[in-house]
Amino acid sequence: MPAAAQTAPIFRFTTDEFWLNLHHFLYVLGRAEAKMPDASRAAVAGAPADSEQGSAALTADERQMWREAIAFYAAGPGRKDAIFDASLAAIAGALASAGDDVSLAGAAIDPQLRSTLERAAAPYRKAWWPQHRAANIARRGEIQALVERHGGAVLAFITHAYGMAWPSDGYPVHFSAWANWAGAYSTHGILMVSSLDRAGRGFDGLEVAFHEGMHEWDTAMNGLLFAEARRAGKRLPPNVSHGLIFMTAGEAVRRVDPDHVPYAVANRVWERGYDPVKPPLDDVWMPYLRGAGTRDETIAALIARF
Repeated sequence: MPAAAQTAPIFRFTTDEFWLNLHHFLYVLGRAEAKMPDASRAAVAGAPADSEQGSAALTADERQMWREAIAFYAAGPGRKDAIFDASLAAIAGALASAGDDVSLAGAAIDPQLRSTLERAAAPYRKAWWPQHRAANIARRGEIQALVERHGGAVLAFITHAYGMAWPSDGYPVHFSAWANWAGAYSTHGILMVSSLDRAGRGFDGLEVAFHEGMHEWDTAMNGLLFAEARRAGKRLPPNVSHGLIFMTAGEAVRRVDPDHVPYAVANRVWERGYDPVKPPLDDVWMPYLRGAGTRDETIAALIARF
């Protein structure tokens, strides 16, 4: 059944942030040119072909400007991690604020980066932006419809499981045609979702949106996990808090769509570095999600398993 109507937004989606979309496209292309290990991942593997196809509509001078912008990113910003590098998070925040402004004159970013983006703006606006913006709008409409129907139930499930509060005015979610190798990320208050990533369609996209929002609880949840680990004299393995998010968000969406295959299962996430984490989560956290025990009891039992 549809969830009860929300009195406040769960998410605030934005689709028209020109500079942020340009930055992420160049970031992904720069990583591909620099042959970064994640450039072949499914969420970004199609970016070079997108670039090549759009370049056909450019003049020779415009193609040269575009190539120079990619080379700049390949040598600099594209070598950094969009999630863990604070400077990239600051750039994303500044460009989100710039929206679709004519220039970046007021943006708090490095002058060389500003110059690169402004030179690449005309080719991007001509050859790619209409299609990228259309993809953003389409993905927003798809996910917004699911949020309106099921968001209340998913939100109630995850806030109860974590015992934490969602912001009363909702999280801002920024759509960009391309984002990073994962197809979505959350860092320093920036929630970014790729509108071209096929793994983010339909109920998968609903799970991704809540997943990224749950990362805003990382500090609080890690505090609980590490405090219990210290009390128990245990050493916490990597990826525990991320595994909790994958399992909780996936189960929350499966509750509203029994046919939904959780993202971590569908995309074989559990097979990438979660070997020490997955069995305890299956044996301890999943029963809790299905009604067994309290959060703090479950965290203690989970830590005891490591």
